[in-house]
Amino acid sequence: MKSKKLPKLTSQTKILSFDLESNGLHGETFAVAAAVVDASGKVHDEFTGRAEIVGKLDEWVQDNVLGVISDMEVTHSSYKHLRDHFWSWFVKAQAASDYVLVNNGYPVEYRFLLQCQDDDINTRYWEHPFPILELTSLLVGAGLGVQETKAKVMSELASVISGSSHHPMYDSKVAAATAFKALGF
Repeated sequence: MKSKKLPKLTSQTKILSFDLESNGLHGETFAVAAAVVDASGKVHDEFTGRAEIVGKLDEWVQDNVLGVISDMEVTHSSYKHLRDHFWSWFVKAQAASDYVLVNNGYPVEYRFLLQCQDDDINTRYWEHPFPILELTSLLVGAGLGVQETKAKVMSELASVISGSSHHPMYDSKVAAATAFKALGF
């Protein structure tokens, strides 16, 4: 494996945080958002994309996600088109970031990343996210209560980041802010 020197954590550290919405926990992804954020909360780059939902609509998604993402228009003609567009953005954004972060990567985000690589494994073989951080593990490692810390950060950011849970851009930005809190910023 090609190694990448891990950067020292500073106020200039940039985290590429991304979140997905899928048609159920094991269904196909239909909405993606990502943001490259520094410790001050400044967004350096971002990505959003949405495809049509494939298959029978999951009841939980119907009740908890679709209303929240009503501002996200369908931007991609297929799930494959969404993956390709995201991956093209991701490779460049990751190069400009110190860490990649997922809120709770298993199974949705990790499956999505693997599918992106599998779409062109010869080219994308070494382009996987490294290092990839998982928010809950960071909070546990920092000795912080997971739900309490997330709720506190969401409350603190209410005047700065608009949106609500289950909107992938909102969740991406809140996850980055929460990670910086766990890292001591």
